[in-house]
Amino acid sequence: MDVNLGWLLITCLMYLVASILVLWIAGAIFFDVGRATWFGGVLAAIWVVCAIVAFLSWQPAWKPFVLILVLSGFFLRWWFFQKPSQHREWDPNFSQLARVSLQGDEITVENVRNTEYRSARDFDTRFETRSYRLSQLIGVDAILLQWGSTLMCHPMFVFDFGSSGRLCISIEVRYRVGQKYSLIRSLYRQQELMYVVSDERDAILRRSKCLEGHDLYLYRLASDALTDHEFFFEYVNAINSLAENPRWYHGLTTNCTTSIYAQGRGRMEWDWRMLFNGSLDRFMYDRQLLDQELPFESLKKQSWINGIANSAPVDNFGDYLRRELTGYRTSVDHELAETGKREEYLT
Repeated sequence: MDVNLGWLLITCLMYLVASILVLWIAGAIFFDVGRATWFGGVLAAIWVVCAIVAFLSWQPAWKPFVLILVLSGFFLRWWFFQKPSQHREWDPNFSQLARVSLQGDEITVENVRNTEYRSARDFDTRFETRSYRLSQLIGVDAILLQWGSTLMCHPMFVFDFGSSGRLCISIEVRYRVGQKYSLIRSLYRQQELMYVVSDERDAILRRSKCLEGHDLYLYRLASDALTDHEFFFEYVNAINSLAENPRWYHGLTTNCTTSIYAQGRGRMEWDWRMLFNGSLDRFMYDRQLLDQELPFESLKKQSWINGIANSAPVDNFGDYLRRELTGYRTSVDHELAETGKREEYLT
C-alpha cells in the first residue's frame, strides 16, 4: 500500500473515532454534568468547539487526537463511577419497587401497582400486596405495545395463576417527576431500571386509554409448565435483586427486551430482533412460541386489544378480554382442551 494512502486512511480513522468520542461526551456533559439545562448545553458546545479548534490548529492530526483520547479517558473514569439510586423524586406511578417472597406454595408480591386512570394526567395511584399459588400457574401471555417506529416495541408478560389471578411484569424506565422517555437521554446515566409489577388492567389501560397511537397485542405463549415456572422465577430473581441493588437503564444494552435475554441467557439464543425489537412478535412466531394455526398476519390482526380493553368492565377484566379476543381464543383452545380446563377458563 502506498505510504500516503495508508496515512490518509489512518487520519480518516482518527477523525472518525475522535468525532464519535467528542459527540458522545458532549451528550454526557449536557445530560450528566449539566442535567439537561441551558448551562449543560453551553458546556457541551464549548467542548465541541474546543475539539474542532484543536484539530484545525494543531498538526499533525495525531497530536489533537491523543489529547482527545486522554481527556476522554479522564471523563469516562468519572462517568463510570456515577451510581444509580433508589432515592429520587419519583413519578408517583414508579415510586414503589416490588418484592416477591415464596412460602411453600404461596407467592406474596408487595407493591403491585393497580392505578385507576381517567386520563394520562388524572389518575389515582394504588399499590397493593397480592398472593398467588405457584401450583396454579397455568400459562403466560405476552402483551406487545407498538407505537411510532416499526423498529421498536415494548413487551410485557402476564403470568396466569388461574383462580389466584394474573400478574403483569414490565421492564421500564423508572421515571423521575417530569421525565419522559427519550432514547438519547437513556444512553446516559439519567434513568434507573425498574421492573413494574402491576395488575394487567393497569398495564393495558395506561397505554390503550391514555396514550394516542399506542397499539397493544395480546398473545398466549405456547410453552410448557416447566418453561413457565423458569421464566417466572427469572423475573422474581431480577425483581428482588433490583430492590436491593439499583441499576441504570440503557436504551440499547439494558432495556425492556435485552434485560429479558440477560436474565434468561442460559436458555435463550440471541437474535437481532431482541435489539431492534419492533418485530418481536414475528420473532416469537418464527420460534413457535405463538399459535401456529393461523398465518402470522392474521394472528396479529386478531390479537389487537385496544378497542376491547377500553370497553371491558372492571370486574373480570382479563377474562372478558380473552373471551372477546378472537386471536387469543384461537391460540389457547387446544391447550385448554388438552388440560381439561376449557370450561373452567370460559366461565
